[in-house]
Amino acid sequence: MRKLKFISVFVLLALLLSAGAGVLTACSPPTLTADPTPTPPTEAPTLAPPPTTSTPATPPSFYATQEAARQATIVARATTSPFPTAEPAAVRTGRPATAVARRDGLSFLVRLPKDDYLAGEGGQAEITLRNDGPETVFIHGDGQHLAWMVLLDERGHEPAPWPWPPMILPAPPYLRQLAPGEVLTETLTFQVPPVEQAAGHSYVLWAATRFSRPQPDQPIGPDNLWLHLETGPIPLRVTLPAPAQRLVADLQADRDGWRLRVTDAEGNVPAGPLWGFWEAASPDSAAAGLLQDNPDGTWSGAWDIHTRGEEIVLRAWVAAPGYVTAAVTRTVPGTGDAGRMLGTWEPPAHQTFTSLAEAQAALDFPLYQPGRLPPGAALDAVRVESRADRDRRWVDVHQTHRLPGGDWLELTQMIMTGQNGVAGWGRARYAPEARPVAVGENIGYAVLQFGWWALDWKAGDVGFELRAPAQAFSLEDLLSIAASIEPLR
Repeated sequence: MRKLKFISVFVLLALLLSAGAGVLTACSPPTLTADPTPTPPTEAPTLAPPPTTSTPATPPSFYATQEAARQATIVARATTSPFPTAEPAAVRTGRPATAVARRDGLSFLVRLPKDDYLAGEGGQAEITLRNDGPETVFIHGDGQHLAWMVLLDERGHEPAPWPWPPMILPAPPYLRQLAPGEVLTETLTFQVPPVEQAAGHSYVLWAATRFSRPQPDQPIGPDNLWLHLETGPIPLRVTLPAPAQRLVADLQADRDGWRLRVTDAEGNVPAGPLWGFWEAASPDSAAAGLLQDNPDGTWSGAWDIHTRGEEIVLRAWVAAPGYVTAAVTRTVPGTGDAGRMLGTWEPPAHQTFTSLAEAQAALDFPLYQPGRLPPGAALDAVRVESRADRDRRWVDVHQTHRLPGGDWLELTQMIMTGQNGVAGWGRARYAPEARPVAVGENIGYAVLQFGWWALDWKAGDVGFELRAPAQAFSLEDLLSIAASIEPLR
């Protein structure tokens, strides 16, 4: 039996802060600011004017000028000597399945033991990043790991997290120096959606990371112009599981602690490896951690969160090759609401319509439509997602068009009340390597990632995102469609 001691998020946060850890990563992939050299003050104290001067004068800050010059040097290098673009990845299916991409001297490899998975099965991927170039680079990955895995369906969508979105543990940001000839490796996990989500879909798997060149004047740190490197796609063959291919999880919890045991349908421990994750919460504290491989399929732990007679919620999942992942939740009764610490809030409201006219009749703002589409394109559905809090509302309207040959085109219209400056933008706007483009009289941003174009722009208070597969559309094709967007008539 493997015993695990809970690590309180608040205790860990205090330790990190007392150790001078500084930046904590909260999501993947983040906006990166991993500069090991603290930025000096950007303003100097105002000096008293000489007696003969009637108007006070503040001299320019030396440090601000120095920092501006440094940033200008970094941007100039990126402009005059850009890092070469990536070559198409070499993909091999079967057992094992691999994809390797190269960007100048960087080699990025993902290796799977197989490419056939059950619906609901978890997988492990071996990531290898090698620097065969002459220049040291800095690797930030997703902020917590060397890289991150991206599973996409045939429409370019990531499936909803299953069994639930993971809790993000506070930790120092991932930042590694990769000198010429050096190699970084890590094993990452991914999860195939269960039967109820996977039905009717096909999936491909990608891996991605981010890297930066050294600062021109201080090569011991990154220049913070983070570049994207991806490899894939590896097509996955997803099949339906048999009853005997489902893991069984038995989770017991009381005021003294918890115990988890995982077996197959016949009560035997799977050959493994086993891996998983647990999360626990009381109304005012939370903890989480990995479940490392254990030959007897058993884990246990004592509470190290604030309980004091309060409600405790514990949930865990465990995966193994050839089995559907087991997920289980237990509640120890008490006062308060522990679920809110695990983010168990209401999901967005969903509505689906078969036509734009039907959707417009149900909404209180005007819809837009493409005035120009490729020949043979047909509207498949209109999906509306909406969320609201006390003083704000978010609504995304997704128009999905089916194209001849099985490709898809999606236009998303984004509305937000109580805007804060970032509403109305999609994923391309803040991608590090997004290209500014003109969409009619508006400025837009385009990026090509994971085989799909994403084009973002705003018209007044309305945001738009147009997505299409790169194998079927060029950027010029998307710009032509975007320029034709018009109010629904």
